[in-house]
Amino acid sequence: MKETPRFPGNAGEEVSVPDAYRAGRRRLLRAGLSAAPVVMTVISGPVLAQAQCQSPSGFTSANTSGHQGATCSGRTPGYWKQSQHFNAWVAYYPVLEGGHNATLFCDVFPDCSVYSGKTLLQVLETGGGPPDDVGRHIVAALLNWSSGYNPPSLLDLPTILDIWHQYITLGFYYPNYPSLIPAWDHGAIASYLQSTMPL
Repeated sequence: MKETPRFPGNAGEEVSVPDAYRAGRRRLLRAGLSAAPVVMTVISGPVLAQAQCQSPSGFTSANTSGHQGATCSGRTPGYWKQSQHFNAWVAYYPVLEGGHNATLFCDVFPDCSVYSGKTLLQVLETGGGPPDDVGRHIVAALLNWSSGYNPPSLLDLPTILDIWHQYITLGFYYPNYPSLIPAWDHGAIASYLQSTMPL
C-alpha cells in the first residue's frame, strides 16, 4: 500500500510516495546518523592539538585587526606538574634529578619574593587566584618556551620575564608599554597565557 502524505502549500493535493523510496530514505538517514560521530572525531582531533595565538600586543588588538598570529601547542600547568611529563622539561628540573636540584622559581625570575624558596613545580601546584593564577601560568609559559611548544617570536623568554616583572612590581602588565593602555590585571594575564596552551 502506498502512503499519501500532504505537504504544506499543496494540502489539498495527494502525493504518492513509493515504499522503495521511503525505505531508501530511511537507510540514508540511518547511515548519516551513524557516520556523524566519526566525522566529528576526525575533524575535531587536530583542532585540540593546536591553536592560533598572538604576541601580547597582538592579543590585545586581535579582535579589531583580524590578526591571525601563529600556531601554538603549549601545555597547561596541569600537564607540566604530572610526573609522567617530567621528561618533557627542557633546561629546568622539576625534582632532584641526575645530580641537578629542582629549579627554584628565583633561579629564573628575578622578582621572586612571593615564591622565595619554592621550586617551579611547587608554583605549578598552587591553586586559586592572585598571584598564584599568574604564577602557575607563567611557569607553564616558561616550560612551553623552553620545550619549543610555542613560537619564540610570539612569546619568548624576555617577554615571559617582563610579564612577571610588571605584574609583580606594578600589579598589572602593559603589553604596549610604555603606553599604559591597556592594563592587564591578573585575570587578563592568565587568560592570555591560557590562550597559548591548548593542551
